[in-house]
Amino acid sequence: MNNGNMNMNNNVTNIGNTKGSNANVSKLKRMMKSKSFVTTLCAIGVVLVLIIGYNMRIRSATQPVRVPVATRRLTARHLITEEDIRYVEVPQGALSGDYYSRLEYVIGKYVNYDTTIQEGSLFYSGSIVSKDALPDEALLSVPEGETLYYLTVNMLSSFTNSILPGRYIDIYLSTKEDNKALVGKFLENIKVLQVKTADGQNVFDDSESSRVPYVIMFSLPEEQHLLMRDITAINNYSISSGNSGFARIDVIPIPTTAYFKDGDKEIQSTVSSQYLKDYILNLSAVIPEDVKVPTNNTIIDGTQIQ
Repeated sequence: MNNGNMNMNNNVTNIGNTKGSNANVSKLKRMMKSKSFVTTLCAIGVVLVLIIGYNMRIRSATQPVRVPVATRRLTARHLITEEDIRYVEVPQGALSGDYYSRLEYVIGKYVNYDTTIQEGSLFYSGSIVSKDALPDEALLSVPEGETLYYLTVNMLSSFTNSILPGRYIDIYLSTKEDNKALVGKFLENIKVLQVKTADGQNVFDDSESSRVPYVIMFSLPEEQHLLMRDITAINNYSISSGNSGFARIDVIPIPTTAYFKDGDKEIQSTVSSQYLKDYILNLSAVIPEDVKVPTNNTIIDGTQIQ
């Protein structure tokens, strides 16, 4: 009898517990469907995402990064070498702008013409450029003892863009003497430095567009440079004075195969015709170089010259 009562009591208890559990589940379901509960849960999720994201940003900003900087003050048009660069570690958050992070993107570049890079400064994309991006690039390629010179050309006289930087040309002259045509090779093996358009753009920078050449630039030893200047002066004098004794001298650039025969070997320009040289000199006046004489109170080798 007692056992029966106990079983009944247990069954009643189990039923009561089941009803309580079902009630709790129903209450939880109603709470989850509540707008306030959903809003609170979303708010908690957003806060957790913000906290995690903030911590990740802090770690990223303080994470040290190795970047190349200048070892010394670098002035405009300076060719950057490995000696000019060292690596430093700085927090990622302290970096900004379009800077170079790898050595190979910096070595061999030039400091831009309007820029000075201070010691310890980063190398930014606008502060360093390739050699051919410098506006006075040709000056950097002039060998010591030579002088820059240019010839005006067009599409026809440049052999439809067949005169290229780094290749060689010969200079021919065409004029008349004693009512006879005079044509011959004057200079040979002249290395072309640049070919530019009328507005100063490099003709061969943009391979997708056709640019018309206007000038070819090269350098010459001083004697040859003065001979070319003499030709310009003779032509100008012939036009301005109307002097029939000064026939116009046309300068004709002719591309050669010297580049292909000698590869990277530097070839010196030379005068091909002594006859043409004498012809030019006979029409020109020679200006002697000034002799530098010490002025009063000049000190030479520790001795004062009165």
